[in-house]
Amino acid sequence: MKPRTLTRQEMYDLVWSKPMTQLAAEFEISDVGLRKICKAAKVPTPGIGYWAKLTNGKTVAKIELPILYSFQSQFVYIGGGSSNRYGYIDEPDRTDDEWAELELPPPPVFPETLEAIRAQIEQLVPLIAIPKKMGKPHPITSRLLAYDADIAKEAHYWYKPKYQHPNGQKLINALNSFFIYFEGLGFRVKINGPRSQALSVDMDGKYHYFRFVCFDDANHFYRKKNVPGMAYGFSWTGNQERMSENSDYREYSEITPEVLRDLAIELLMDIEERKRSSVEWVHQRLVNRKRDAIQRIVEKQTKAAIRRRKETEQLIEQRMELMSQALKDIKRADKMRELITALDEKSKASSKEIPGFKKWRSWAVHQVNSIDPRNMSVKRAGRWIEKFDLK
Repeated sequence: MKPRTLTRQEMYDLVWSKPMTQLAAEFEISDVGLRKICKAAKVPTPGIGYWAKLTNGKTVAKIELPILYSFQSQFVYIGGGSSNRYGYIDEPDRTDDEWAELELPPPPVFPETLEAIRAQIEQLVPLIAIPKKMGKPHPITSRLLAYDADIAKEAHYWYKPKYQHPNGQKLINALNSFFIYFEGLGFRVKINGPRSQALSVDMDGKYHYFRFVCFDDANHFYRKKNVPGMAYGFSWTGNQERMSENSDYREYSEITPEVLRDLAIELLMDIEERKRSSVEWVHQRLVNRKRDAIQRIVEKQTKAAIRRRKETEQLIEQRMELMSQALKDIKRADKMRELITALDEKSKASSKEIPGFKKWRSWAVHQVNSIDPRNMSVKRAGRWIEKFDLK
């Protein structure tokens, strides 16, 4: 199955145009799997009995496609994850000539500035409440607590429990609120590795790793600078041991709703910046592909012109060699005739016959006639002219 990317609107139009079983067969997946994909993308699907009622002419209700926030993905990915939230780069196979002739779209223009987006996000994100006592734990919270319990049972182990001391309990309580808030926005919260426990949230096709550590736990953690009164460290990274060296590292004395709100705003702004960078990258990629194709065409044309010039020069040289050889043969033939004439005169003037002269003269005349291109037959002359490769 080839991965495909559709907009939410395109997927919405499809699922309300034909039964899920039929559409799923076209995508080469199960209807259950397709329904899960639609649910994750917040694309409503027809309920049970919708198509039967529609076929029988009964009135049916069509659920409207909900509008998402700007930082939420507007695409549906089928057949695998996406390299970025704006879909797969499905570039058709084009020749260099086709790339060179491609009409480029205008550069991307964003209707709102990042400052305006930040103002919208700040208005959207509330204080993320941290209850004194944790209610229902998020599934990731449950896994973190289970990992902590398993580690506590091992007396001699590199990793130590993180959430069993008072500040650790405050941290896991705050993380639970953080997870629940982001999952409510449509993010996917993940934990990577039962021991290292790198946390991440994912909306745009790439993981946003983060580390929230408590200085009271016994795990190895390097602090570049110890600041008195600080209890927690945070950074957008998956590596805990050297996170204090990151430029975005910060420390807190307490984890408050304001702290979680600021982190949420920071993440949503990062997604918006990535979105813009991705759109600009896709456009610039088209520009680069067109430019590189034109450059390759020019290089090919230049090489072809050089090759043709060399071939022409070689051909001219070959023709001149044929002409030079013909002129040399004429000169030799004339010199040989002069020699034959001189010996004829000498033979006539002598009272005695030159021994073997007649045979030599017959051979010499034959050689002269063979060497002299002026004596070539029509057939031989044609073969000689063919060597000039005249077109």
